[in-house]
Amino acid sequence: MKKLLIAVAASIAALSAPLVHAREVYGQIGTEGVGIGYSEPLGTHDNIRAEFNGFSFSHSFDAGQLHYDGTAHIYHGGLYLDFFPAPNTIGFRLTAGALIGGDHVDATATSLTSTYTYNGTTYSTLGENIHAKARFPTVRPYIGIGFGHTPVAAKGFSAFFDAGVAFGRPTIDQFDVPANIVAAVSQTAVDQQKQDLQGKADKLRFYPIVKVGVTYSF
Repeated sequence: MKKLLIAVAASIAALSAPLVHAREVYGQIGTEGVGIGYSEPLGTHDNIRAEFNGFSFSHSFDAGQLHYDGTAHIYHGGLYLDFFPAPNTIGFRLTAGALIGGDHVDATATSLTSTYTYNGTTYSTLGENIHAKARFPTVRPYIGIGFGHTPVAAKGFSAFFDAGVAFGRPTIDQFDVPANIVAAVSQTAVDQQKQDLQGKADKLRFYPIVKVGVTYSF
């Protein structure tokens, strides 16, 4: 009887005790596209994660006096440190880290009539296009909150959720205007259009991140 009680007590203790240092692999989807990642615990209250996410999408927009067809290329890695105030009670965490990669937006000024209109004057595109590229900083800091990825998780599958924001001001590092168009509208007008486009890009400095996924702890 005594041995039976000891065995039962040991079983209860084993079931109630958290699995410390639970490593994870995971997959996710969200505003960064589709991604995969790996989590390595540092203790019972924190862990470090590395992941890669990516996708591309098209979007049309106006900047200054021109209309653009743009394509965003969002492909980057991420390094994060998670802190769990009460990991044995709830999977809530605070997360800080960085996005690392070459995210950028390519855009081409479009015209259905083969003309551009600037300051009320219409100019022929002369069969050529205006192309621009906005590039995000290679490293962008991130801060957020979430549930899941706890370092004291039991083995097996579980779900997680993240919400946060990355910060980084994109820069118009390319603004290619054919020489014939520059001659027609003037360099001053071209410089103003680039400035207008930079103003549009400045609004993208805060990138919201929301994602959900599934982990496997081992």
